[in-house]
Amino acid sequence: MKKLYQYTMILLAGVVGACSSLDVSDPYSENLPSDFSVATYMEIYPLLRKFQFKDYVKARNLVVEDSLKKLGISYSDVKTQDEANFKANTVALAEICKNQFMGGYPEASCANPAADATIMKDLMDFNFVNVPDDLAALRSFPVDEVAVSQQYIVFGRDHGWAYRWCETEADLLGPGRDPAIEAAQAAPVDDPDKFVADPGIYCAEKGTKVLHKVN
Repeated sequence: MKKLYQYTMILLAGVVGACSSLDVSDPYSENLPSDFSVATYMEIYPLLRKFQFKDYVKARNLVVEDSLKKLGISYSDVKTQDEANFKANTVALAEICKNQFMGGYPEASCANPAADATIMKDLMDFNFVNVPDDLAALRSFPVDEVAVSQQYIVFGRDHGWAYRWCETEADLLGPGRDPAIEAAQAAPVDDPDKFVADPGIYCAEKGTKVLHKVN
């Protein structure tokens, strides 16, 4: 349930921004650490980009569905055939499967993703209906940097998410998260005013993603 809540908040934050780059006039930008990097933050939390892809595909498919219905064409029939083509393109499927910001699965699991029903269910969300080259379409979709940055401000920071990698010995000597705050955030809260925000600013160890306080 906790993960579901977190992912929901990620998605909600994702719709806040509508630009492809962080504008200096953006009201959230002044609240970011001076060395905040969208690319680095997404490396630490690739689900941020993954959800952007899925939302983009879903929105685009809704437009296609509406267009086909107006033409009197069965969207269901087109979708069924298109999904079959998507599954049959094993080369593109493997690339989507192992891409850090798309499927994000180990390369060994992507040699034959169709063999794993759970993986395939996830990957089907990357299928553009009525588009012959899904991988090319995905690769052409720009990062919404404003949405990623705002996610850190409205959710990630208060929930103790790291905004950068730990780079120095001093970084690695920093303490981890306060266990009491972690426990408070893990417990169900029926009143948003009772939420306990984490005042720490964190970096993450490369490889393990262990957090260390840097402020």
